[in-house]
Amino acid sequence: MLILFKRSAKSICYLLLIFTSHVQAANEIIFTGGASLKSYQPSIIVPILTEAFKRNGIKFSAVHHPSLRSLMLSNGGRYDGELHRVYDFHEVSKGKYPNLIRIESKLLSVWLSAFSTKSISINGWDSLKGFSVAYYRGRKDVEIILNKVLAPKYINRVNTDEQAFAMLAAGRVDIVISESLQGNMIVESHPKFSKILEVAEISESKIYSYMHLKHKKVAAEVAEILNGMKQDGSFLKITDQVNLRFRTQIHDQ
Repeated sequence: MLILFKRSAKSICYLLLIFTSHVQAANEIIFTGGASLKSYQPSIIVPILTEAFKRNGIKFSAVHHPSLRSLMLSNGGRYDGELHRVYDFHEVSKGKYPNLIRIESKLLSVWLSAFSTKSISINGWDSLKGFSVAYYRGRKDVEIILNKVLAPKYINRVNTDEQAFAMLAAGRVDIVISESLQGNMIVESHPKFSKILEVAEISESKIYSYMHLKHKKVAAEVAEILNGMKQDGSFLKITDQVNLRFRTQIHDQ
């Protein structure tokens, strides 16, 4: 009887340990993202998601990994979600990351722009034909479009936006594709970029966060909370604060 009691006690302790670990996991969520947390998109998305998850009783945080590694880690379940990807992410990635589900509430829209040191007339992606282009390799939507309009020899993939602009300033490429606000911040950040201008806005990207499918229920709950934040004004308050800070940084540089 004593042996049976000890075995039962051990079983109960084991079950409690499992239960506790699941509760702890549910109370803390960590996303990974392919851009520096100091860059524009994470600067808006992290505080928005922090507030949304907080309203759902969950502590939220984010880390940065190179874009492709970030996707492997989030799709594999090492992290709980992907911080920022385009709306049609699964289409542009050809279904390579099936474990990620979209949180159905748009976080922001960004404009992809063309930057150059030359007086170039750009009107849509087809206008890039014949030019050499550099872009940050984490933008899968840009990669797909460029592969359709340019021969491989004209496409230059780099690890950061800063590297792309350095190539442009050195005359190694004709055009850089970057987000409008982020690109202008980089241009204003260093004298060597002084001859670079934003020559055209090309297309709008709608940005969403994604969660691992093991958190399907939480993803739906957070989407509802985000929609509620848009209605109560807290969503706009956060975005306005970040936009003001970034515009001030551009003006002061």
